[in-house]
Amino acid sequence: MKIGVWIDKPLDKTSGGSFTYFNTLIEGIDNFNFVRPIEIVFISAGTLTGFNKPFIDIAPHQRGIYVFTKIIRKAFKLISKKLFKNVIDAIDQKEKRTKDISAAAYLNTREVGIIFYPLPASHIIHGIPYILNNWDLAHYTTYAFPEITGDNGFYGRNDWYTTIMPSALMVFTETYSGKKELVNYLNFNPDKIRVVPMFSSNNLTGIELSIEDQQALLIKMRLKKQRFFFYPAQYWAHKNHYTLVKAFKKFVLQYPDYKLFLCGSDKGNLAYIKACVKTFELESNVIFGGFVEDNELYTLYKNATALIMPTFSGPSNIPPIEALFLNCPVLCSDLDGHKEILSDAGVYFNPADELAILESMLTIVDVATRLNILQKLQQQASVTDHTIQKALMKLEGHLMEAINIRSCWE
Repeated sequence: MKIGVWIDKPLDKTSGGSFTYFNTLIEGIDNFNFVRPIEIVFISAGTLTGFNKPFIDIAPHQRGIYVFTKIIRKAFKLISKKLFKNVIDAIDQKEKRTKDISAAAYLNTREVGIIFYPLPASHIIHGIPYILNNWDLAHYTTYAFPEITGDNGFYGRNDWYTTIMPSALMVFTETYSGKKELVNYLNFNPDKIRVVPMFSSNNLTGIELSIEDQQALLIKMRLKKQRFFFYPAQYWAHKNHYTLVKAFKKFVLQYPDYKLFLCGSDKGNLAYIKACVKTFELESNVIFGGFVEDNELYTLYKNATALIMPTFSGPSNIPPIEALFLNCPVLCSDLDGHKEILSDAGVYFNPADELAILESMLTIVDVATRLNILQKLQQQASVTDHTIQKALMKLEGHLMEAINIRSCWE
């Protein structure tokens, strides 16, 4: 049976973990030899190139709404988007239904039996059974951060979970903690949920960089080996840079030569965090690295005192997996997904408690404690399921199950 893998618009490198996850997964699927009767085809509303497996462009086969209706929508938008919001939304929904019907009809002629959507909250082509991929339920599990609740964010996000997800043939999560969240918060049927382990990119963990090249990059980033903590995260409020900086202020009172290296793209909170750093008089200790390339990120993992990740959002994140395979100690939020990935090889804290964050930093600078953590990391890396190879094997098994269910009708 043909299973379509939906590829939405390309992701930018500055998308952070979503870019790493999506591109690693698509590349993995493209190069994986799935057993019969699984037959993978990539699907998109636009031309894509460079794949080993077949590709279907549905754009030429999507029937649009009448030109007159489009003119009406444009006129209403010009007059007042707010005043005519309901009418505009109704036209948009009609256009989507029209496109879905024609796209589904075409995909049926190409014998596509199921579509897998790797990115959460994708626009579903109704008329073809689908499998969804879920990363988190942050709008339920964490606080009312502006990126989660602002701009109708909660209701817009929740609408997808209450209207689209229940009709899925199957839903994939990255951890068993993620599965538990779907069951607990949405009362979702656990028999429809399968775990495809989260993974890091081999393009990062497989880098081979000489000690001399690493040292040159450290100098460029104004860092010294094992005299810095680093946090790779985009500047969202839920990433909790604020509490980290507060804790680090207390840390440098005891270890004034240490640095905190922050890297990631700005999502609206960077100016505020920079102002906090200035208020706390930490300009000489906190380095804003912006977006870093893979060689720099590899060097940070290999030379840091520890990765420190006080995010409020989970249940899982990619950096602890990257650190696991690059043998970098991890200090992170006590989220269930983090504990599932790292087991006893991580140092956990309440992300809302600056003193708990401080205590984790003070703990890891102890030589004996750090060596013990490094040994546990090596042990955990040897048994973990969180690799792209194991994820693809799990994916294959779950797709076979989905085919068996889908085969119950023509």
